[in-house]
Amino acid sequence: NATRVTREWVSGESFLYLGSSYRLELVAEQDEPLKLKDGRFCLLRSVVENGSNESAHLAFEAFYKKKGLPRIKKRVAHFAARVGVSAGEVQIKELGYRWASCLKSGDLHFHWKCLMAPLTVIDYIIVHELCHLHHRDHSDAFWNEVDKVLPDYRDRKDWLRVRGAKLDL
Repeated sequence: NATRVTREWVSGESFLYLGSSYRLELVAEQDEPLKLKDGRFCLLRSVVENGSNESAHLAFEAFYKKKGLPRIKKRVAHFAARVGVSAGEVQIKELGYRWASCLKSGDLHFHWKCLMAPLTVIDYIIVHELCHLHHRDHSDAFWNEVDKVLPDYRDRKDWLRVRGAKLDL
């Protein structure tokens, strides 16, 4: 299994977004703390110099939440129709060691770290949670439901198991 990531928050360091790697560039001025621009993550230098690693971490977390929510909602709507369920509210938040959670109300919560994974893996996480609206367990019936929507789900699940620890700040 992959080991955890350690960050230095310097120009040239790589960060993931939707499975692609982008180099960090510390910039003097821009209208937001963090932007993805011209194939680079541009982070205000003052965030790192005046704040702490935590400030830089929070800037990335906010970016993933803001940019990821519309994308996740769109994919949830797409796959909910295929699974035959109606999802409730969708949120992106800190979930500790879980990639996502499905509440009895039908609300779905996704860890912001999901936005670092490739879209195929994000789709697996979404389908996994949507299938929990039919089956609240990991029974054979649950996995059969996942398989109907994503016949290659095992590959996607394995990708997450092997590389998931690298999806971190």
